[in-house]
Amino acid sequence: MCGEDPTIVPELRQNYDHRRQWIVDRLALLVKAFAIEVAAYAIMSNHYHLVLFVDVSKAQEWTDDQVLTQYCKVFKGERLVQNYLDSRKRKAMTSAEKNMAVSFADIYRERLMSISWFMRAINEPLARKANAEDKCTGRFWEGRFKAQALLDEQALLTCMAYVDLNSLRAGIATTPEDSDYTSLQARINIKEKRNLKSSYPRLKSLLEPKMTKAQQAKCLPFKYSDYLELVDTSARMARHDKKHRMSQDLPPIFNRLKLRVDATEWASTMSGRGLSLMKQFTSAIGNYADILKFKRRAREQYKYKEQKKGLDPT
Repeated sequence: MCGEDPTIVPELRQNYDHRRQWIVDRLALLVKAFAIEVAAYAIMSNHYHLVLFVDVSKAQEWTDDQVLTQYCKVFKGERLVQNYLDSRKRKAMTSAEKNMAVSFADIYRERLMSISWFMRAINEPLARKANAEDKCTGRFWEGRFKAQALLDEQALLTCMAYVDLNSLRAGIATTPEDSDYTSLQARINIKEKRNLKSSYPRLKSLLEPKMTKAQQAKCLPFKYSDYLELVDTSARMARHDKKHRMSQDLPPIFNRLKLRVDATEWASTMSGRGLSLMKQFTSAIGNYADILKFKRRAREQYKYKEQKKGLDPT
């Protein structure tokens, strides 16, 4: 629970909005340690959404010592690893102990580019903190997270806009930029130098003018100004199951972004006709051909892991 206590008696109600900032602060810590970047987020009163980018090449470029250091920014690490990272204690270690400590780097590297470990590093500490505040024990979260692979730019744009518009669709905010605890508000505040007293996680950058090619290669593949206009345009579209939206004056954003679908198809997705976005697709979001490739790759990875375990994958 991260919002208003629904207790019927007004005198007993409590507000837990500060827990939403806990999640934002935790994200800010994790992106400094993991080889995972945040493209979009929305922290609601009883759930949150993340759009994540796993930077495999970054994790593979880290030296073993860097991996151990990155991992211990979040997790405690084995005692040998702790001693190895302490320059004074390292001098007293034998060569065998040092080699053993460094051997953990391969395990840690896999964890630092794992979404499962990333989510675990958010949920477990926050559950303990909330239970301590509530003076109780037991499960805080309803269950494990659900994840979907985004296979192309269309899927990425759709999910980012969907996430950034969560507060508006729920009637919590009247405009996208007024949506608290969202990546869109964070981007605007950082860009426009507004409300910088609040802490924000480092977000994967959008394209900006005068960027070098090296800088552009590390960015999301669309411009900051175009993304703002896209979200604003999507916010004006009515949803069949939501009454909250902005005015219906739609600027011609779709042609400028050169999306592979027309405005009608985008509007259908963002309006939530039929199934919601997260139910339209199961394990991946993208065009049909890319989803088939993703499923084949997932099956091959599953068979490989089962063979390593010595099990029959059939």
